[in-house]
Amino acid sequence: MTTATDTRKAYQFIQIRVQLLGRGMTNEIMNLYVNGKRLKPKVKTMDEFLNYLGSQGFCMVTAELETEGVYTHFYTLQREVITHQSPNGDIFDEISKAKEGADFGDAVRNFFEGGIDRLA
Repeated sequence: MTTATDTRKAYQFIQIRVQLLGRGMTNEIMNLYVNGKRLKPKVKTMDEFLNYLGSQGFCMVTAELETEGVYTHFYTLQREVITHQSPNGDIFDEISKAKEGADFGDAVRNFFEGGIDRLA
């Protein structure tokens, strides 16, 4: 038996990158990538694809357009889900442990300066 404390709300996100045929006047999909994977859509146009995702519970969070060369559209969509899994850590805990202004280069430098034996 599950109780309210056993479940929590969470969000699933997908990121879409799409190039449309020609200038996009017909909204026909030429290239479609979802979460970095190239897909062959079962629908012909982007509005049909977005309506399909909407029927799956997704709503649009961001939309961007890159106009260098071929027009490339970027979308981020999310949907709310109910889960029984506990979160894997907390982003605010990670932020509180991070050094101010630290970046990837700092992490690599600290790794090599600290020595690999500290990981054993």
